[in-house]
Amino acid sequence: MFDKTFSKWWLARITPYADVPPEKLVAEREAIARQQQYNENYRSFMTGAVFPITDQLVKLLTANRVMHRVTTWGNQLAIRVHLAWRWGELVVTQSHEDAVTFEHHIITEGEKRGDDSTEDHTHQYDLRDPIPQIIAEQELMFFLTRLAQDLYEVELPELPPGEKPPE
Repeated sequence: MFDKTFSKWWLARITPYADVPPEKLVAEREAIARQQQYNENYRSFMTGAVFPITDQLVKLLTANRVMHRVTTWGNQLAIRVHLAWRWGELVVTQSHEDAVTFEHHIITEGEKRGDDSTEDHTHQYDLRDPIPQIIAEQELMFFLTRLAQDLYEVELPELPPGEKPPE
């Protein structure tokens, strides 16, 4: 496993620091307890709100033959909807930067594939308090609305200053 010479050298260096006074660990224990509460708030929000509404969306998309993909990785859930040459993706995750926020990204593409024209709408919620279930429904509706809006972008003709568009 480890080289014996290295192990002896390393243990000789850290052994004097191995015994940490209990008062120095109080803050660490409190932080871990708070983090467990944040993780529980995220877990209950995902299982009680996000997963059921995602299941309803998948059934709707499947029944109407809309191409989609739902994936999970770690603490992240991603829903990707493909429509002809446009797509949209909703990513739900617990932020790794502080692990105290739940955030989701709504990424939509308004131009043909290959063009760099994606938009990222990010919303964040604090996990210190439980998140109401209605948030999952609102965010999913926002995602679907953004996707539908991107399908119908109105292109206005560029007119010289002072001219009016034809009626």
